[in-house]
Amino acid sequence: MLHAYESCHFQDGLQVVQVDALPPGVQQRSVDTMTGPKTIKMVAGRRIMLAYPTGSYVANIKPEVLPADLWGLQKQALLDELTFLLASDHANVSGSELPEHLQGLELHGFDRSSLNGNVLGFYMLFDDARHIATSVYLLNQDPLTRSFQTVPQYRELRNRLLSSYAGCIAQNQALDRFTSKR
Repeated sequence: MLHAYESCHFQDGLQVVQVDALPPGVQQRSVDTMTGPKTIKMVAGRRIMLAYPTGSYVANIKPEVLPADLWGLQKQALLDELTFLLASDHANVSGSELPEHLQGLELHGFDRSSLNGNVLGFYMLFDDARHIATSVYLLNQDPLTRSFQTVPQYRELRNRLLSSYAGCIAQNQALDRFTSKR
């Protein structure tokens, strides 16, 4: 079910360099919200690490299949987590220049206003039809080796990565539909 999320190829050299399944027995996790912690139940999940050939990790992506009967409540809990994260870190600003949808996936998230910290951006992609919530952590790197040196350059990389990744998912899902009909 998550094959479409873990088998992407990117034109700019970005690569999927590691894919890990959820550890055995892990079927839920907790998120913090303004009203306290909430539990997110998972049917399946992956951790996908992206990197350029000459650099360190650029993104940590976690697609999770959520139970269909809990989708609405759990999606709201994940959106509440975003609100909590934005309120708790004054260095963050909204990624408002991004579209609300990429290739049919609903997009929410934010970035740091400077190139400080381990995570520069946090985005959620929601696939309502398949009940898949994907967390995308855009990672900072050593300034001497990263492919961006300014916030505008980071935003270009972010836009390219999110757009390419959403496009890859859509293409893989279309191929899966095509091959399953044959």
